[in-house]
Amino acid sequence: MGFMVKSKNLKYEYVRTFEVNNETRTETFLALNNVNIDIEKGSFIAILGHNGSGKSTFAKQINALITPTEGTLWVNGYDTKNEEFIWDIRQSAGMVFQNPDNQIVATIVEEDVAFGPENLGIEPSEIRKRVDSVLKAVGMSAFKKYAPSKLSGGQKQRIAIAGVLAMQPKCIVLDEPTAMLDPEGRKDVIETIKRLNREEGITTVLITHYMDETVEADKVIVIDNGVVAMEGTPREIFVQVDRLKSYGLDVPQVTEVAYNLRKQGINIPADILTPEEMVSAVCQLKSII
Repeated sequence: MGFMVKSKNLKYEYVRTFEVNNETRTETFLALNNVNIDIEKGSFIAILGHNGSGKSTFAKQINALITPTEGTLWVNGYDTKNEEFIWDIRQSAGMVFQNPDNQIVATIVEEDVAFGPENLGIEPSEIRKRVDSVLKAVGMSAFKKYAPSKLSGGQKQRIAIAGVLAMQPKCIVLDEPTAMLDPEGRKDVIETIKRLNREEGITTVLITHYMDETVEADKVIVIDNGVVAMEGTPREIFVQVDRLKSYGLDVPQVTEVAYNLRKQGINIPADILTPEEMVSAVCQLKSII
């Protein structure tokens, strides 16, 4: 299948400026330190970490918004340090950020979705096809003539995703896309993301602090203080409750419940990830009792 994203000994440093006793000082901060991550084409990867851990810095590397200080990152086979390939990289990997208002540029939904392909010089007839196709893919066809300002937060985020999809990237990177949404909006956006990965085969990199959003990922990567601290399937990662808490992270709610029940001496599986699994486990427990 091959890798969509591959990093080797990736380091990224930036200079921080701060005030001490009315004096401006600078220091070098290592945001990513020898990061080695492989993301297979067509996979759904979740990246977790507390604020300042380096996860968003890694996301920006994938779109070549920033490039390695040391080491190498390849996106769809392109070395991100090679400026010759910058547009190939950005066409390969699209970015969706926290606040959809920062990505919406037009006053009509369909015009906003068409903005990216127009800037790529795509033929108008092809743009029309793409706009209709991606609005259908994110469940927003009925809103194509609406003003984005009239939409809910979740609907705006789906339009932002459609705008990225219209450029036909092979990979989509979502940096905390549900952070500003209500529970219903969060659910809609995550279902959209999962469906696009499953049905369209788009490599998906989801950066989030909502653990429940990650339980269907192929792989979970935990970044802590700029290094890859944990890597594995959701079940392998979330069963390690104490270790995750040491990194300032939570686990899915039902996993936390199972963890607390086990501490009370109740014999229930530790690797429960969904409410359905919890119901099944409790029913089996009842039948034994």
